[in-house]
Amino acid sequence: MPADLVIINATVRTLNPAQPKTQAIAITKNRIAKVGTNSEISRLIDETTKVLNFEGKTVVPGLIDTHIHVADFGRCLMWLDLGPAKSISEMQNLLKEKAGQTIAGKWIVGRGWNQAALKEKRMPTIQELDAAAPDNPVILYHEVAMICAVNSKALQRAGVTNLTPEPKGGVISKDPKTGELTGILRDAATSLLWQFVPEPTVVELLELTALACQKISLAGITSVHWLVLSEVELSIIQNLYLMGRLPFRVNVVVPIALLEKTVRLKIGDDSVLRFGGVTLSVDGYLDSKKAALFEPYSDEPTNNGELFFTQKEFIASIKKVLVSGVQPIILAMGDKAISITLDAIETIPKSNVRFRIEQAAVLNESLVKRLSEQGVVVSIQPKVVTSEFSVWSATTHLGLERARWLHPLKSLLNEGVKIAAGSDCPMEPLNPLLGIHDLMLREAFPEQRLTAEEALRMYTLDAAYSSGEETVKGSIEEGKLADLTILSADPMVVAPEKIADIAVEMIVVNGKIVVF
Repeated sequence: MPADLVIINATVRTLNPAQPKTQAIAITKNRIAKVGTNSEISRLIDETTKVLNFEGKTVVPGLIDTHIHVADFGRCLMWLDLGPAKSISEMQNLLKEKAGQTIAGKWIVGRGWNQAALKEKRMPTIQELDAAAPDNPVILYHEVAMICAVNSKALQRAGVTNLTPEPKGGVISKDPKTGELTGILRDAATSLLWQFVPEPTVVELLELTALACQKISLAGITSVHWLVLSEVELSIIQNLYLMGRLPFRVNVVVPIALLEKTVRLKIGDDSVLRFGGVTLSVDGYLDSKKAALFEPYSDEPTNNGELFFTQKEFIASIKKVLVSGVQPIILAMGDKAISITLDAIETIPKSNVRFRIEQAAVLNESLVKRLSEQGVVVSIQPKVVTSEFSVWSATTHLGLERARWLHPLKSLLNEGVKIAAGSDCPMEPLNPLLGIHDLMLREAFPEQRLTAEEALRMYTLDAAYSSGEETVKGSIEEGKLADLTILSADPMVVAPEKIADIAVEMIVVNGKIVVF
């Protein structure tokens, strides 16, 4: 039977151990019909078949992002991009230009500055932001850390003064000589202003989210685990699906507060859009020192972090999620939170639903073995791993020995634990190839570096495994869904430092070509 679409003369990295590398693929409707050599696949070509000659380009299974905030990414597309600025004066020029296009009194939000990349090697001051945008409240987020720089109008709008108490886990920076605000807010203190930034309208958010979806496709991603933060996102997802504007497969992941509303929407009967899971947060984040630890933070001897559940409440919540028939996605970062999570899972009768721990960060040898024994999937975001060492200074806050067990990815893989990868976009960069780059070139504790194949599996087969979909996607095999990512070069042979430079040429989703 002739194929609808054939790819020939390619470097096909299948992620199938039985046939790891080949030349050609045949697709019929939305499924992979055959994988093999050029001559084998050529037999399935007739006058109706569309043939793509890739002339050595690389085909990998469709890339999967297991942790992305799509609607928030859409919101960020309205923001001022400060990434190109190489000095504070260039930041000021970008801000001044944006202010000239913005109605007086309307918020200006930006992101992407990093003092390390600026000529002055320092953070912008409140006076510098005031000079560039005197008539608009301004909030400019750091490139990688929970830090923002704000102007006087923004502080006035939020009612923040030098007498405002610092929120727990946050810092309101002040000049050590004068006591005046510097305009720099850190960690939990960044929320003091965000609550005053108005939301886009539902119509605006729909269009911004559709644009975000296009940009996600451009990154070579064919499936996402869409972490929903608000109820309005559920209607946006459904509208995009009904309008044919979802260019990839979506696993909808909601907080437990939205569980019942999501179930009533009856998402889940289509391979393109399904209700994938419910998030439960056991503890807080490392950067705000709320991740729950057995021993205190090394530089705060009275702080062990914070647990958000009692064990009884936690087990009841897990059971509630399982009754709905979807996956519990458990956010647990500290070793104490991870241990409590594994204790709870041990009390739950076995089912077909896999447990997944999101951002399992501070581990030890015992916890790694328990994760393996219980078959729990770990989900990580490579850029977050990098930031916790390079920006948060994990060794200072955790001490050398605990930092050695912070995201020990190679140790987890060696123990047989499945690891899935995502971006945490828009908080971190979207590009999966940049994530693979970071996993291979990890600077902190380089014994935990991964091979290209191990890193790629985290965005393909193991990502599919994390949501129980490894039988239908994640590798290039006969009978699986025809989701493919086409790259300009082979990540298996390119020098690790060059992997982030590989271009995405096109994607195939559900057997249909998406050309950029």
